[in-house]
Amino acid sequence: YLSNHIRVVGLAVMVMIILTSLALAIWVIYYRENKVVKSSQPIFLLLICFGTLVMSTAILPLSIDDKIVSDRGCDISCMAMPWLLSVGFVLTFSALFSKILKINKMVQASIRLQRV
Repeated sequence: YLSNHIRVVGLAVMVMIILTSLALAIWVIYYRENKVVKSSQPIFLLLICFGTLVMSTAILPLSIDDKIVSDRGCDISCMAMPWLLSVGFVLTFSALFSKILKINKMVQASIRLQRV
């Protein structure tokens, strides 16, 4: 069983990550016309924020045990945690991979002196 102190710390970390992800997403939307943000591709930055938000929600099912909910609730939370973690990871790293792929494409085109 989890102690209440560990549960509170885990949920507090989850809330901090969610608030940080939302704050950074709002910042990206607010400054999307800025030269630096525009060159960083805001859609990918927002995907990274959303992916980290989804990954952080995987902490919630980890805080559930049979002291709080029934066995069925524990089964659901055990099934939800890997899904939330996997979907968040895929969203985050697919955005990062796409950014790297686009940068690589631009570098290769500049080597050939072509416009992308």
